[in-house]
Amino acid sequence: MMGVVKKRVGRPEKTDSEGNVIETKVINVNVPIKLIQFLKEKEVNRSEMFTRVATWLHHDQICDICYSKLETTGVGGYCQPCGAKYWQRTKSSKTFWKYFNLCPNCEESYSYDNLFAQSKQGLAGCQKCGVEK
Repeated sequence: MMGVVKKRVGRPEKTDSEGNVIETKVINVNVPIKLIQFLKEKEVNRSEMFTRVATWLHHDQICDICYSKLETTGVGGYCQPCGAKYWQRTKSSKTFWKYFNLCPNCEESYSYDNLFAQSKQGLAGCQKCGVEK
């Protein structure tokens, strides 16, 4: 007799950009009854809504792809695990910036097009303001 393959029940597992399963856990949240009724009427997936809203509220602290804590520098916040996975896949280093700070000299936002300028003392403004390079 052949082995029986059980059909999975429930929602499909969430995966990251690499196809790895994102572990989840059921939590209890107290919510007003009228809000629950409204969300049911609108056919809102409450688990997905909670994840999106919590990630959005803390976008400067957590990666919206792998949910790791962001590393912060004077330039901004970046996701080290996403950068490491990219390197493993491509052997190319890339910083996965999630947000950029303002240049302390000219108040322009750092960006992929406006990178930081370095001096012997460290971070010295941005490329747009032309502070000593």
